[in-house]
This record gives sequence, structure tokens and C-alpha cells, in this order.
Amino acid sequence: MDESELLFNLFYFLLCMVIIYPPEEFQRLGFTIEQLLARFLGEEDLDFVGYHLRRTSLNLFVHSCLPFSYFLIHRLKFSVFATQEPLEDSELDPDFPMPQEAVAFKTLTWKTAQRFSVLAVLAVPALIFNWHQQNWKRHPINKALSKYSNSPGNYSSVASDISTEFRRPDIYKKKLNSISTVIATENWIIKTTMYNVHFAHQSNTALSVAKAETYNISHHDQNDTLQMISIIVRPMRQGVADFHIRINALEFRNLEDRVRRPISIPSNIQFHRNVIDRFVDVFKAQVAQNPIFYAEATTEKCFACMLNEPNTKIRKQCADVDRNGVPLTDEACCSNCYCRPMWCVECLARWFAARQTNVDREVWLEQKCTCPMCRAKFCVLDVSFIRASDQAAATQHSGADSS
Repeated sequence: MDESELLFNLFYFLLCMVIIYPPEEFQRLGFTIEQLLARFLGEEDLDFVGYHLRRTSLNLFVHSCLPFSYFLIHRLKFSVFATQEPLEDSELDPDFPMPQEAVAFKTLTWKTAQRFSVLAVLAVPALIFNWHQQNWKRHPINKALSKYSNSPGNYSSVASDISTEFRRPDIYKKKLNSISTVIATENWIIKTTMYNVHFAHQSNTALSVAKAETYNISHHDQNDTLQMISIIVRPMRQGVADFHIRINALEFRNLEDRVRRPISIPSNIQFHRNVIDRFVDVFKAQVAQNPIFYAEATTEKCFACMLNEPNTKIRKQCADVDRNGVPLTDEACCSNCYCRPMWCVECLARWFAARQTNVDREVWLEQKCTCPMCRAKFCVLDVSFIRASDQAAATQHSGADSS
């Protein structure tokens, strides 16, 4: 294989990946199968089911042509296996004692792959033509819809109801990746994939969180976490298969608000349902790194939630400098808080987050807040966990008096 053939193989492989899994840049430019052939597919808003019948069939046909196109272009550009002459004895590689057998095996593999590519180009149009007969009756999408119909084999009324609900403005629609989307209407949960569409009627469907995965990512020199959750959708209709929805944990609340059925969450699965929950964990991790404040044990409850014991104390500990080490102005400096411990860390973190703006979400932890009671300005470095210790408390008070 010479250099030009190797570059061609690499280029065609990347081209196939772009066609099958189009990146966001290509989607924005309109270089996808659905966008380039939008006139043939029609409008999704007007005929949801009909649009996806044509879309899935078109995807299958275009993707089945990719291997055949490769072999066709390769034969026109390169004819390595067709014109390769037998090697002379003087040209044999001593480290490869059976070149003729290897070439024969390669040629056989190549011709077998060619025949399979031709078979795919012939078989897939025949399959699509079979689907198209009797108004797409044999297509997997309509077969699934027919199971929800009150009359056997009649799916047109179900398809019409889905199209009507899809046109309403209050649907939930989220693109999961480049090839799949989840849609929640008033009565349906729908997941579109490359070659199929899954349907579940909310009246007889069970939803449960299967697992939550956490990833550490770097963005603009900042470390962050990404949580993805997998939700199993189990339709109770006989013959309808289960399917999975994998979404960002921050999207869970939006999906839950649109779905009428409760989403069960096992007790061993924990995830952030919104930005505030995520910030609370980050806030608690930072406070855990700050110095401990020793105080006497208390039987009081948190002033906000009235459930947990107050376990934080606000006291000035920061150096009043910005991230570059430049001293802050007097108005921006933190001040001492003389309130007794009244808040648990979860409630204090939620208070802190509620006083920030959505624009500065990435730098919330660097911002400042005011004490809920005395309005003293503080930052996250000024918050300490409380540890009950009478002896340490006495030492702390004596040290403060001597200073």
C-alpha cells in the first residue's frame, strides 16, 4: 500500500464518520443528510411520523452505499490487487516466507468485501421498497405504533395524535448526541435514533434511573465535573421494547417536569438535579479545606431548614486579594461576622448561590455574599466547619483574648 492509497483510506474513513456521526460544526453549516435532503424528507412539524419514516430509510440507504462507493472509487483510482504481478524469488522478503499465499488471502478478502458491498446496495433498496408498500405498513416505526392502536393494524390515528402533540409549544425536546433526540409530549415519550424511533405512552410506562456517571473535564483551564444519567423507559404494552435515555443530570429536572409519570431513583444513585445541587457539593468541598472552628456542642437546629444542626461558622479568614494577588478595594473586602452558628452548610451554600447571577455561574465560588443575619460580607474561604470540643474551644477563646 503506497502513501496515496493510505491517505485515501484515511480520508474516506473520516468522511464516513462525518456522514454517520456529523459533528456540531457540520450540523450548523447544514452538511448532514437530513439538511441536504430536507426537501425530500418534508417538515417534521407537519408530519412527525412520516418524516421519520423517510429519514430512517434514507439514512439506511446512504450508509449502505458507503462501502460500495469506497470500492468503486478505489478501483478507478487504484488497482492494486487487480494488477499486482507475482513476486520474483529475488524480491521475496526473508522475514515473510509465503508472499503468494498472503497475496491470495488478501485478494480473496478484498473480493469478498466487494461482493458484500454490492449485495448491500441491492438488498437495502429492496428492503426499503418492501417497507414502503401499503403506506409503510411494514416499517419498524409503524409496526411499533400499531401496538398502541385500538384496532389491530391501524396506526394512522396514533401517528396523527403524535404529530398533533409534537406541534404544541410545551413539548420537551433535547438532542442527546448527533444521531439521537429525546422528545416528551403531553402523552408520549419518544426517542429518535439513526434507523428507528422508540415510542412509549406515558399512561402505561415506568421510568427509572439505571445509573449515574461522573466525568472530570477541563474547560478554559478550569476543572469541572459532568454527570450523565441513564433512564430506562419501560412501556407496559406487550411487544414494545424498552429503551434508554442518557441525558445530562442538569436536564433531569426539565424532563421530569414534562413527564407525567414519576421517575424512580434508587437510593444508591446520587446526582445533581440542577445547578444549585451541583454548587452545594463544590461549596462543601471547599469549606472542608478551610480551617476548623471549634465550638461547644449545641442542640439547636439550622435556622433555615430546621432539620440539621448548625455546622458552619462565618469568620474572616481570606487575604482580601483577587486571583492575581492584587489587593481589593475596601468596598470589596470581606468583614467579620459575629453571629453565632445558625446555619448548616447546605443551607448556607444555597443562600450563597441564590445571591449570585446566572451570568457568573462559572465563577460563583470566587464571588462574595452577605451573612443572612448581620449582612457582613464573606467569601467561601471565610466559612469553616464546626467541630465540638470543649477543650479546643477553651484554647481558641484564650488565644483570641491574648491577641
